Amino acid sequence: MLQVWTRFSRSPDATSAIEFALVAPVLLLLLFGIIGYGYVLGVYHGVQQIAAEAARASVSGLNDTERERIARDFVIANVESYAFLDPAKISVSTTASGAPTPTFQVAIRYDFSDSIFHRLGSMIALPDPVVERRAVVQRGGY
Repeated sequence: MLQVWTRFSRSPDATSAIEFALVAPVLLLLLFGIIGYGYVLGVYHGVQQIAAEAARASVSGLNDTERERIARDFVIANVESYAFLDPAKISVSTTASGAPTPTFQVAIRYDFSDSIFHRLGSMIALPDPVVERRAVVQRGGY
């Protein structure tokens, strides 16, 4: 047994195999961590972008009811163009405020708790799986 170990420890191929066995788990963990956090950041960015775009689209409405319909229709029509967002998991709510600063707010809520990356969250810390983002536009008085 000692002869095998001595021969194994002096071989350049064996040394490379041992080094790879020590480095590979760390490298793979780092790689999958980057992919996972990239996915989470993609979801957060997509939710914020669609909220902002829906708020901008709602400016064309003449009253708050029409603005709400335009914002919802915009989200339904365009959510599929975002790679990380599932249309079935998104919800839209709107709020209009009055004087002195009349604004119209579009809030998007997205739940990605059943994604593969969040299921693996028991091993690493991940942000909250429910993403809520808002965008506000001024209504009237331009």
